[in-house]
Amino acid sequence: MLLVFCIMICEITAYAQGPVPPISGWDMDEKSGTYILKPGKTTGEAKEFIYEIMPVVASEGQSIEDWFNSAVDKDIQQSGFTLPATTGNKNITTNQTIFSFSTELTDKKGKPWYVTYVGYQVGGSDNRMARIMSSPDVKYYATYMRPVADHFGQLAKQDASAAAAGKLTKATATHARQEPKSNNAQSEIVPEKGLRSQEINGILIHLEYNTTPDGKMVRVYKPYLVLNDGSIYSEPVISPYSLDVAQSKQKEPKRWGTWKLKNNSFMVDWTARNETEKWFKNWFWATPSQKEEKLDGSFMTVNGVENEALKSAEKTDGSKFISFNNSGQFTLTVSPYTSNGNANVPASEFAKRNEAGTYTLNDYSIELHFNNGTVIRRIFYFYLQGKTHFGVGNFVYVPKQNQSAEVISGN
Repeated sequence: MLLVFCIMICEITAYAQGPVPPISGWDMDEKSGTYILKPGKTTGEAKEFIYEIMPVVASEGQSIEDWFNSAVDKDIQQSGFTLPATTGNKNITTNQTIFSFSTELTDKKGKPWYVTYVGYQVGGSDNRMARIMSSPDVKYYATYMRPVADHFGQLAKQDASAAAAGKLTKATATHARQEPKSNNAQSEIVPEKGLRSQEINGILIHLEYNTTPDGKMVRVYKPYLVLNDGSIYSEPVISPYSLDVAQSKQKEPKRWGTWKLKNNSFMVDWTARNETEKWFKNWFWATPSQKEEKLDGSFMTVNGVENEALKSAEKTDGSKFISFNNSGQFTLTVSPYTSNGNANVPASEFAKRNEAGTYTLNDYSIELHFNNGTVIRRIFYFYLQGKTHFGVGNFVYVPKQNQSAEVISGN
């Protein structure tokens, strides 16, 4: 049985007024108002603990009890979790300030978790919720739950103070951010309505056949962005964390459909196209990158064009060649260094203003920060277990020395 959420008895000095504060020794990331905190890496530690603080949102006229109950149900459904068959009515506990619900869940890949949801009311009409996911080990869970309990309790006090002073930042009050511009290209605007990690089911790869102008039949492995709300998006290009789904569905409805998975058959209904497909075989799930994972080597795409394309955020094409190093740098230099994928690319190539910069991988996303200030965000995924073949936008890259790349051609 899970531990009772220990925030009910925690009282410590309040944090200073401001944004969500860090926890000493923990890693913290922020995406569109959602804060994700994880314990610092421990040598040999294979278990996981994830503390995710969601933005303050309007209660929409519901009591805090009703809002918390429905918010938990919605998150479980959208995240693709499976509740144990024995779970009946939720056993929600409260100390009149903090509401808590703990249970065991199984994610979409069959992995078990201890999950705790906590929430509180901010002022009279706004609420905040957090989700804590832990590997199913009571001692491990308890070790990291105490600092989380302290942190969330003090965050509730901080939000109450900010609300009273009229300085509370809500999810609806955020604005789109724009990266710095350069003389050569403009960075993409990152919408605040981009997807969150728990809304993404995965990237599905489907083997299809196209006919070339000269009548030849070629195999094409097409990627699809699959969401937990039952939506599917064809030909994904930009990072899903920058994808405004509502706007996309309005502007490009034929690229959107709904999906169901039954008995290992993937069924897709393309409503705007008036088409239905059923994929019995020849489909598989792509592998996401690990946070801040590094690539090393030179790669080419069998469907790319010259590297001028990737320099422009206006285009969705990919560079024909790209080289990475494990220091987090990339370059689009074509020759002579990329003639062999194992050749060392000189440091001077990674310093070029318009052709090089730094990169960051995170789940299904890659960010390319060019040295000229341009920032391009694209969807990213690995095709194979060995992680030698990967997709950036709608282009597939393979090691430069690999001459059998035609088996995985892109759109």
